Amino acid sequence: MPDRNMNEPAYEDSPHAQPQSWNNQLDRVLRLITGNQRKGIMPPADVTGATLVLVVAAMCYLACLALGAMVTVTRTSATWTAELEGSLTIQVKPQNEIALDDQIDAILAVLSGTEGVESATPLSKSDVRDLLDPWLGEAQAGEDLPLPALVDVTLSDDAMVDMPRLAERLAAAAPGIELDTHRQWLGELVAAASSATFLSIGILTLIGATTMLIVIFATRASLAANHETVEVLHLVGAPDSFVAGEVQRHFLQLGLRGGLAGLIAACLTFLTISWMGSDGGAFLLPVPGLGLGDYPWLLVVPASLALTTTAAARFTVFRALTRMN
Repeated sequence: MPDRNMNEPAYEDSPHAQPQSWNNQLDRVLRLITGNQRKGIMPPADVTGATLVLVVAAMCYLACLALGAMVTVTRTSATWTAELEGSLTIQVKPQNEIALDDQIDAILAVLSGTEGVESATPLSKSDVRDLLDPWLGEAQAGEDLPLPALVDVTLSDDAMVDMPRLAERLAAAAPGIELDTHRQWLGELVAAASSATFLSIGILTLIGATTMLIVIFATRASLAANHETVEVLHLVGAPDSFVAGEVQRHFLQLGLRGGLAGLIAACLTFLTISWMGSDGGAFLLPVPGLGLGDYPWLLVVPASLALTTTAAARFTVFRALTRMN
């Protein structure tokens, strides 16, 4: 029997070799192949590494924007829906045969005898002009512009008001009175919010599928670039799980780096939008941004992309090793 160098680990021929022996042997093979420069089979500066980090960062950025928009729209829609369902607006058009104050007094008299009405507040002319300023501008909504009077009505939480009957009573009380129940705007708001939610879900699904395909091609390119290393490991009997673990760990790191970069960019974007649109100065209307409690939801995106990257890399490696076998 030939002499064995005592400094070299002995390879076990038995199928019941200890896992520690396997790890020692594989680490020795890796050191021999790589010149003791690294332990993993994937180089830290792989040709696909920087590109994949940029792609994952871009995908994470877009996915965070889609998820943040969905959260914002859902929360804002729920808030506006609750406000619209619990309020009414009565528009009073000036008439020649009756004074405006008499019209408002008639409205308040009808509302005071209506069950479910919590309060009724006539708006001043300055309040009405403030409502029109975002749409017409301060110069257009001046003193010379004829404006109808408005009465803001608040309903109780469990109110069951017969809206058609209330509209008839108001019309009979005084001419020029119109009841706005906000039902039309409420229906359009709910429809728009639902469309935005489904659109965001579609975008997130598309981003996830695209990321998976990109990772599959990147994994194939990395395996092709490191084909000799993988082939030597395969020939010395390295388990497929070891090779897959090395590759998926490499792509997990790339996915986390790209996901973190995209998350930071998305958070900065939402903070900028909130700062610019909080008072409606940069946009037509105030734009509600993400609240502090909404930002943790964005962590789901980089975590999901990292897991997607890892799973796609592992799947691709096992397929490649199966063909090699």
